[in-house]
Amino acid sequence: MASPKAQLYLDITAKGLCIVGAALMIFARDAWFYVGVATVVAGVLFMGASLVASRHLRQRGWDGRNRRPLS
Repeated sequence: MASPKAQLYLDITAKGLCIVGAALMIFARDAWFYVGVATVVAGVLFMGASLVASRHLRQRGWDGRNRRPLS
């Protein structure tokens, strides 16, 4: 995931899943509550993937070359 767009899409997906899951947990009944919980968990996993993607993106310059580490 060397593209800044990939990190952006993961971030949007994660936030959307968390919002939809929270709405399901608040407004839905019966088994839909558990679907909302699973949706929030999936959103948190996507958020973690977004953070990992941004960490890898920061290590590489925009020209594709690796930056030297800060010391």
